[in-house]
Amino acid sequence: MPSLYVAHDDELVIVSRLALEVVGGRGLSFGWGSVVEITPAEEPADRGPFEGLLYGFALFFGIVGGLMLLGGALVGGLLVLAGIAVGGGAVLYRLRRRPGVISAPSFASDRAQHHVLVDGRDRKVFSDAIDLCQRTSQTWPALGALIDVPMAERQLAQALFDLAGALERRHEIRELHAELAKHDGAFELAPRMAKATSALAELDDEVTQRLEALHAVMVVGEELIRDQEIDALAREADEALARLTSAGPDISADAGSELAERTEAVLRAYRELT
Repeated sequence: MPSLYVAHDDELVIVSRLALEVVGGRGLSFGWGSVVEITPAEEPADRGPFEGLLYGFALFFGIVGGLMLLGGALVGGLLVLAGIAVGGGAVLYRLRRRPGVISAPSFASDRAQHHVLVDGRDRKVFSDAIDLCQRTSQTWPALGALIDVPMAERQLAQALFDLAGALERRHEIRELHAELAKHDGAFELAPRMAKATSALAELDDEVTQRLEALHAVMVVGEELIRDQEIDALAREADEALARLTSAGPDISADAGSELAERTEAVLRAYRELT
């Protein structure tokens, strides 16, 4: 069962311990470790051949059925109804292809289980953290018994959730700091401004430390794999060198050397005779 859901579109990122989904249209999901990423699908570039075919049939049935009704043929009514049905199917097909929107069903009742990132800088920081964590999870299969994968997955998901929380708080403090800065000369706001400045600096440090910790975890995993690869290569090299440099046939018995000596002897004899 996933430990963390991350839903993102062009405007926000929602990081939640509770299930997120895309409603009202198509969505895409991608899972790694115990994290599930969700995003609305992209807008189709065009209607597509199938949709165009449906609209074409709807138009054809409608026109032919209308003409037949004008001519007194009751069967034209059936064609008109068929055209309406096919047109409705085309509209439904179009609706099902449109991008959906992110939904957090438990957002209002369990706000503490969600973090929302709306600032572009914060979303970029979190995206970079996602990349680090994905690289980390990719090292686990090669580490075997060196790591408890289920526990590591849960810890990595918790680390991402905590980072999102720090980013969310920093954004709120940043906005408050900007509001206070607009009234920099107000004496009564000076203590609040100082406290907001200190809190912002602390959150900057917290975000940096959390990112450094995630990077360190990724580096340790990749270095362990690199060490394993180097050890394996060293063993292969030792075996190959032992095999290739062991005592072989006497060089005097080399067929190529014997052939060269015989050829030179024949050439000398030939020159003496001529």
